Amino acid sequence: MIRKLIDYYRQFEELSPEEISRELIEKRHAERAQALTEVPALDLSTPAWHAPPDAEAVNAATYALRRAVNAYPDPAPLHEAIAARHGIEADHVVAGHGAGELLRSAFRTLHGAEVAVAWPGWGYLPRLLSEAGATPVAVEPDVDALAAAPARAVVVCSPNDPTGELIDVAALADRLDEAVWLIVDAALAEFAPDDAHAGLLGARERVIVVRSFSKAHAMAGLRAGYALGNDVAALAPVAGVSAPAQAAMLWALESGEAIVARRRAAAARERERLAAALRDTPFAFAAGHGPLIWLESTEQDGSAIAAGLAAQRIYVTPGAAWGDEKHVRIALRDGAATDRLSAALADL
Repeated sequence: MIRKLIDYYRQFEELSPEEISRELIEKRHAERAQALTEVPALDLSTPAWHAPPDAEAVNAATYALRRAVNAYPDPAPLHEAIAARHGIEADHVVAGHGAGELLRSAFRTLHGAEVAVAWPGWGYLPRLLSEAGATPVAVEPDVDALAAAPARAVVVCSPNDPTGELIDVAALADRLDEAVWLIVDAALAEFAPDDAHAGLLGARERVIVVRSFSKAHAMAGLRAGYALGNDVAALAPVAGVSAPAQAAMLWALESGEAIVARRRAAAARERERLAAALRDTPFAFAAGHGPLIWLESTEQDGSAIAAGLAAQRIYVTPGAAWGDEKHVRIALRDGAATDRLSAALADL
């Protein structure tokens, strides 16, 4: 390190003070010009909401952290608020460390079973099922195909990650044999026009619906979620969910509907804007709900699309992560991001 410093300053030994100042100023100007012209990276690969949570949710979590972090929190008020939101009894609710951990817990009862998974779906589902000792079998995300699958359980993601499409879970619940478990990953449910998932509890005994605060509530860092079901107490994490996470969830349930509605409208708006921008181009994606789109091209495969966007410092998830070579998953953000994305696609 010392040698590098000596070599650096040696270049100035034969220069006058005026020359040294001029050279340093020119170098600084060049560095600033490069920084101004460099295009910032745009990460459209993560399904978490791109903006921070509401400040009041953060305040609620912070207050809980300061007030009683030395004590185990009581989940009863949160469970009662969730139950009231869905019009069910509190004993049909359990809070957990995000939708993923609740699904992991639910899958433990499926050891040795064959499980039909609507595919493509949330990317972690096959791994979580395999870890639980179950055998995941990919099935088209179609009610007829899923109802006909010879499986002990059916797992669906609706609205779907990565496509944003809805599966008619009520119709699926009616079609499934009573001995079959129906497990619904509803992490994106707030982006759907109607929330009919809780109604499944009255339609069949073997059903679990998992919800998340990571997406529409923008609380991915808190790892907060809950499950609805007729017998979900066993899914609860040992000693419960942290006090800050519970406080933020409770605030979101009681006061967060307005901001969720704005995010739902923003996601719908950007889907519509991008669809309009891509009209009469080789690119297209299915109609759906939420910020995730499943883009394909008639001229390029998914890897080529992802590489072409990466060359413009826009990063998306290739469909190869789902075993699909035709698509890429893109997480929409705000209007500026949509404009940049559509312009980049036009250059591919």
